[in-house]
Amino acid sequence: MTNHWDNYHRHWKLLDAPLRPTAETVGIFDRELDLGNADVLLLGVTPELAVLGRSMLAIDQSATMISGVWAGDNASRKAMAGNWLSLPLQRASFDAIIGDGCLSAVDSKAARNLLFGEIARVLKPGRRAAIRVFARPETADDLHSIEALVTAGGVENFHALKWRIAMACTSDDCDSTIKVRTIRDTFDSLFPDRVALAARTGWSMTSINTVDVYAGSDISYSFATLAMLIDEASGWFGDVRVVPSGSYPLAERCPLLVLGSPNA
Repeated sequence: MTNHWDNYHRHWKLLDAPLRPTAETVGIFDRELDLGNADVLLLGVTPELAVLGRSMLAIDQSATMISGVWAGDNASRKAMAGNWLSLPLQRASFDAIIGDGCLSAVDSKAARNLLFGEIARVLKPGRRAAIRVFARPETADDLHSIEALVTAGGVENFHALKWRIAMACTSDDCDSTIKVRTIRDTFDSLFPDRVALAARTGWSMTSINTVDVYAGSDISYSFATLAMLIDEASGWFGDVRVVPSGSYPLAERCPLLVLGSPNA
């Protein structure tokens, strides 16, 4: 089985919003969860979020992502390998839980449900979690309209294009899943001439070529709609809120899902 996460860390510095959180988004996490005095669990190793909290434990399933992307352990923060769907942690052990895109990194409604359940389990009573989500629109984009939008200069960067293509190709069912290699294959069919695309948009070839990390990967992502995510989260949390995550390309599809009052 080919896993693109084993190579993804090599492309990390080439990524930009919406695939990585901006400083504005980090500030919104901090404000929403009041993290200054909090012991924080980070799902993933997103370096921009590593600065938050009084202490932090980051958990990622990929050892290469930890070694390649993590900001580094110190007295107040550390990273370890682990499965988000079966966290090696005690019940009610964290003041706050945060994650960036982690609900799309799992591949089905069942997996998202397990993830919500684990967040509810390890969160302390009365505290909150916040996950930045990648939510596909209720009405799917047409691939030809995406192509026209790029031609008209309406897509701000290549990473926003990747997510537009991914969301347009997501399965129209409760899982909302897509094999990541389909993102790259669909891009290649829409824009077979990458040099021409770079010339037309001003995007660098190194940025465009980041899509090749998906080639041949057996991993799937999921891009549920916001309504689906709210409904799924509400099975585990009594207080589910949607908070805008800032102003950057495709930010309207990437709000924070703020989760409080875990169901008993």
